[in-house]
Formats: sequence, C-alpha cells, structure tokens
Amino acid sequence: MLTGCCQTGTATLVIKTGPNAEIVYWDANRDDLPVYDLGQKSTADSNGYFTYQIELAEPRVLVVNTLNKVTTLYLTPQSCDTLTVSRDMILLTGSNFDYNRSLQAVDEYQAYCNAILRTRHELETAKTPEELTRMYSVHYDKATQMIQSANLPSAFVKEQMAHLDYISRQIVAYVAMYSVKEMNDEWKSEFKRMADKSWDDDAFRSYRGVMQLGRQLSPMKYVLLEDGDLSNVEDPYRFMFDRCRDWFGGKSLERVWAAFIYNDIMQNKHTEVFIELYEEFKRLYPNSPYLSVLQPGMDETARFHQGQLDETLYQILPCDTTIQSVADAAKSLKGKVVYVDVWATWCGPCRSMFQYIPALKEMTDSLDVEYFYLSIDRPQDEDTWRKTIPFYNLKGHHLLANEGLTRGIYQELGNEKGMLSIPRYLILDREGNIAVPYAASPDNPQKVVRQLEEVVLSTDSSCDGE
Repeated sequence: MLTGCCQTGTATLVIKTGPNAEIVYWDANRDDLPVYDLGQKSTADSNGYFTYQIELAEPRVLVVNTLNKVTTLYLTPQSCDTLTVSRDMILLTGSNFDYNRSLQAVDEYQAYCNAILRTRHELETAKTPEELTRMYSVHYDKATQMIQSANLPSAFVKEQMAHLDYISRQIVAYVAMYSVKEMNDEWKSEFKRMADKSWDDDAFRSYRGVMQLGRQLSPMKYVLLEDGDLSNVEDPYRFMFDRCRDWFGGKSLERVWAAFIYNDIMQNKHTEVFIELYEEFKRLYPNSPYLSVLQPGMDETARFHQGQLDETLYQILPCDTTIQSVADAAKSLKGKVVYVDVWATWCGPCRSMFQYIPALKEMTDSLDVEYFYLSIDRPQDEDTWRKTIPFYNLKGHHLLANEGLTRGIYQELGNEKGMLSIPRYLILDREGNIAVPYAASPDNPQKVVRQLEEVVLSTDSSCDGE
C-alpha cells in the first residue's frame, strides 16, 4: 500500500540529466503495467533540466529512464524532489528522499538478481542452498537496513520487504534452473520451499519484477519438480498461461496474466493463441483495470490474423535451389534500380522501420526504383511472413529465403564471423550488382533518396556512354 501525505497538491520532480537527453517515464502502481513501452517521452533542455509536475491526492510511484539508468521514485502531494542522473551516478534529494532511497535499494537488489540471466555471476558458484543463501543475504541485508532504518510508515516498509522476499525467491529459482549442474534432493527441497510460499498478497501487485517473474516460474516448476520436458510442450504460450494458476490466484493471477499478454503485444509478435488467451482473461476479469491497455494491442493482433496476402498487390518471387545470392534473388528485377530490405518477422527493429516506408516511397515516386523485401525467416514461419506483408501494407516484391539462400546471404552480407545484423538495406544497380552495401534506413528518407539518385544517375550515365 502506498502511504504518505493525504492532502491534495502538486508534486514536483526536477530531473537533471544530459543536455537534450531523452527521458521516458511511466507509472508503476498496482493497477499499472510497469513497462517502458507505456511510458511518456520528453527531452531535457540544453542544460539537461526537465521538470515533471502532477496533481496528486495520494502517493504514487513513477519510474524514470534517462541515460539508460532506470530509477523508481515516490511522489506525494505538495512534495518537491530532484533526481540527478549522469553516466556514473544517480543522486536523490528532496521531500521524499527516504522513500526514494528505499525504492532504489529494492531496485539494486533486483538488478543483482537479474544479472544472473545476463552475465557470469557469483551466485553460480554456490554448491548448496545454504551457501546460496549466505551469498545473496549480504545484498538482502544491505537493502533491508536501508528500508528499515529510515523510520518510514509500517505499510510502506512491509510492502518493500515483501518485494525483497520476491527477489530472493527469484534468485533461488534462477540458480536452481540455470546454474545447478545436479538437481539433487537438497536443491529440489529448497526450490519447493520457495514455490510453496504464497504470492497472493497486495504487495505482489506493486512488485516491479512481475513481468519476468510470471513468465519464468511456471516452466521452472514443471522442469525442476515434475521432471517435465519443455520440448514436449506443443503450445508453450498456452502451457505457461495455464501453469500460472499453479502459483497465483485472484488479483495476483490477474496481474501476471495481464503482464504475460502485454509482453506479446509489446514485442509486436501477434501470436495467434493470445487472441484466445485474452478472451479467457476478459471472461475471468471483466472489470480489470488492465483491459484498457491490452485491448488496442489485441485488436491489432486480431487484424493481423485476419489479413490475407493478395498476390495481385504484393509480388511474391519464387525461391529455388539455384538462388544462392542477393543478385540471384533479385534477377527478375534486372534493369531496375532496387532498394533491398533484408528483414525477418522476428526482428522488432525491422518491423519498426515499416512505418517510414510510405513517406519514402512518396519521395522516390519519380525515380525508376523497385522495392524488394528479402526475408530470412525460417520455413516454419512462412504463415507469419505472409500475414506480416499485408498487415504493414508492404507493396513491392517479396521473397522468403530458403536454407541455401539464407546461407548465401550470411556469407555475402555478414561480418568476418558470419554474423548478420538486420534490418540491412542495400541498393542494387540495373545490372543487379550491389551498388550501396550499407544503404540508409527508411527513417532517414533524405539520405535514401540521395543514394538512390546517385545510383540511378551513374547507371543512366553508363548506359549513355555505351
């Protein structure tokens, strides 16, 4: 429960960051989905200052991201706080300093936990559950001392201590799942002890790690306690959705399910089974505060799966075993200058660029240019590929690379280690040769136009010379 001043008034937060730095902030209260994509974006002034003000009748939690540093802040009516962020530090001052320092302590403990999934971690060396507890307790005790020594209201302290407990449980789950080489009875007993503890308290709804928690715990229990094999699960999304009932109930389950659904929306995956899962969510929670956030994204998912690929509007090129290179793939376009987009449906940055295509095409309307979308999706993703094309209205020429062409693309366009970063843009001349191996992206249309004009001009001049 949020606690603090009850008088209505303006809360002021001054953010000091880099000159013209981007600032993203979003609510992280019990009825909010605390995710970056729901945040509002602003920019600091030339001196690095930004002031956020809001009328409040009760306290609220705000998360701020700037200079790639994320800070959780506690705002109260009539308060004034300052957040200073540089490349090297985060400094908190103002009316709610003790609250904010406590929230920072929880965030630091969460970051310590999350690091297990990204880098080599000291916790991976724990040989027994007892040794693991000793290791993480150093960080747990540090955060506890910060929270309990500040003389804050008991409800706030209780909530933050519950969050520390959730993080400790996550640590046990992560180490047991990803680091323990031999899952003996001692480790299984420790994992079961953690799993059997209740998650159905009010503090869970305000826990900032709920997104990852809900997605990861259910399969862990299946593997570690039931000797299950995830490779035998036919539909992993339905499996995880159903298995969440093993851990959560009531409003906690509502929170986890909403986070689970929104994760698919946030990544623009448009996974078809989520249409069914969302309808189930709505039946169980018809008055959920999360529906207003989820509904627009689910409408998009439904529209994605209703679309059909009309091959009279979108030219689908064949891909047989003779096609081994980009030039081979675009051979039917020989005689044209071609702007090539190498992409895949699983690539978020690729999809985010599609919004700039209409404006780019309008700017190149007078040029003799063709647009060619070369997908390196896996064969099993062909249905998603076919639905993505009309969903983004990608009029032009399309080809889904087979295994041989995909290898050729990686060899032709990849780095010395054979790695290929997409989206990747190329410009082919009229002979099908790569004239610009690193063309500008659609969000920089002026540069794309200049590059295309140069290739068109050089190709036309060459033809005139002949």
